[in-house]
Amino acid sequence: MDKLELLEKLTFGERIAEDESTKLKGYFVSTHIWSQVYNGKTDVIYGPKGSGKSAIYSILEGEVDDLFFNKNVLITSAENPRGNTVFKGLTLNPPTSEKEFVRLWKLYFLIITNSILLDWGINDENIKKIGRSLESSGLKPPETNLRSILKTCMDYVKSFGNIESLQPGIDLNEATGLPSGLSMKVSFREPNTAERKAGIVSVESLYELLNETLIKNEISLWILIDRLDVAFSENLDLETNALKALFIVYNDLKPYGNIELKIFLRDDIWRRITKQGFREASHITKTVTITWTRESLLNLIISRALNNEDIIKHYDVEREDVLSDFDKQEALFYQLFPDQVDQGAKKPRTLDWILSRVRDGLNIVAPRELIHLLNETISEQINLVAIGEDKGDSKSLFAPVALKRALDKVSKVRLEQTIYAEYPKLRNWIEKLEAEKAEHTPETLANLWKVELEEAKKIAQELNLIGFFEEKGTKQSPRYWIPFLYRNELKIIQGSAD
Repeated sequence: MDKLELLEKLTFGERIAEDESTKLKGYFVSTHIWSQVYNGKTDVIYGPKGSGKSAIYSILEGEVDDLFFNKNVLITSAENPRGNTVFKGLTLNPPTSEKEFVRLWKLYFLIITNSILLDWGINDENIKKIGRSLESSGLKPPETNLRSILKTCMDYVKSFGNIESLQPGIDLNEATGLPSGLSMKVSFREPNTAERKAGIVSVESLYELLNETLIKNEISLWILIDRLDVAFSENLDLETNALKALFIVYNDLKPYGNIELKIFLRDDIWRRITKQGFREASHITKTVTITWTRESLLNLIISRALNNEDIIKHYDVEREDVLSDFDKQEALFYQLFPDQVDQGAKKPRTLDWILSRVRDGLNIVAPRELIHLLNETISEQINLVAIGEDKGDSKSLFAPVALKRALDKVSKVRLEQTIYAEYPKLRNWIEKLEAEKAEHTPETLANLWKVELEEAKKIAQELNLIGFFEEKGTKQSPRYWIPFLYRNELKIIQGSAD
C-alpha cells in the first residue's frame, strides 16, 4: 500500500465522543478511572472540557447488558446523549429557586427510574403502588421521551408551589388540604394523618418502595447524567441553582443505597458553582477527576492508530503486543511521525511538541484537541502528497509541515468554538492581543487594553481561570503567557511585551 492510499484510509476517530459512540469501544483507553466508574466506586466524574467524560458515559451506555447480567446493575440516562439537551425547555419557564429545582430533580429521577424497571419487566406491588400514585397525580407523561417526562414534572412542581402560596379563603378539600377538584397525591413533605388517609404519599416514601424492590431483586440502579455544561449555559444563575440542587438530591438519595446518581461534570463549572460556598460539597466524596499524563496520551494516540487494520498490516505489528509495552508504543509513534517538527539540538521531539501545542494555560492537554490535531494532520499530509510537496522524512508517514499547518486549524476552532463561544464577554480583550507578544505583565496589558492597572489584573485573572493565559512569575510580579494553542489564530509573536 502506498503512502497516499494508507493516509486516505487512516483516521484517529472523532474528537467528540457523541459522534462515534458505535466505534468508541474499539480504541477506548481503559484507565484506572474507567475501572473505578465501571465497578461503582465513584459517582461524580469531574474533568476539563474534552477530557473524556462523555467517552466514559458513552461506553457505560454501551455496557447495559454486561452490567445487568454480570453485575446486577441497571443503568438509565437522564439526558439525551446527542442532539438537543432535555433541559433546553427549562430556560423558557425555569424553576424560580433552588428548592423548586430539588423537587424537580427528585420527581424526574423517580419517574424515569420507575419507567426503566417496568421496561425490564420488574412490576411488583411496590412498583404498582408507585405507578398508581403517579397516575392519580397526573404524572404519567403523554409520551415516554425524557423531554416529555421533564415537562410533566415541571408542570407539577409549579402547581405544587402555587398551592403552597394560596391565600386564606380558598375553598379547600378537608381531607386532602388541596383546592377542591385538584388531585395531587405526591407530596414533597411528609403528609399528615388526614392526608395519608386521602392517599397522599411523599416522594421519599416512593423512593423507599423503589429501593425495597431493588434490594429484593438484588439490583442496583445507576442514573447517568451528562452534558450539564450545555444544559443551562445561557443563564449562569439558573445553572448554579440547578447544579446545587442536583448535588443536594444526590446527598438526599444516599440512604436509598441501591439507587445511585452518576454525574459527569466539568471541573471549571464545579469550581464556579461552589465559589460562593456550598455546604453540601463536603459530603460529596465518591469523586474522581480525569487527568492525562504524557504516557496515557501516547497510549491514546497509538490505540486509535491501531484501530486501523491497514496500519497494523503496513507496520507488521500486533495490536495487543504494542499496547502492553510503552516502549513499543513510542517506537510505533516515531514510525508514523518525524523525530522532530522543529530541527535543532534543543528542540523537543515530536510527541512533546504536539502535547505542548495543544496544552492550555491550565497545563491541560484535552484528548479532544489532540485528536483534532491528528486528524487535521492526516488531511494536510494528503494534500502534500497529492500535489507532490511532501518534504518529510521518507521513513515516517507525516511531514513536520503537516503538523504545523494542522495546528492552524486546531487553534482557530479552539478559540472560536470554546473560548469565544463560552466566554463572549472576554472576546474583546483577547482580540486586542492579536499580533502582540506572547508574554505580558499587568502593566503591558493595562497599556494595551487602555484600562487601569487593577482592572487589567482582574481581566488577566479571568483569562487565567479559563486557560487562555498561563500565569508565571510571582504573586507580587505576575506574568501572563499565551499558550501555543492560541497563538496561531491570533498571530502571536514570540517574546515578552516588556
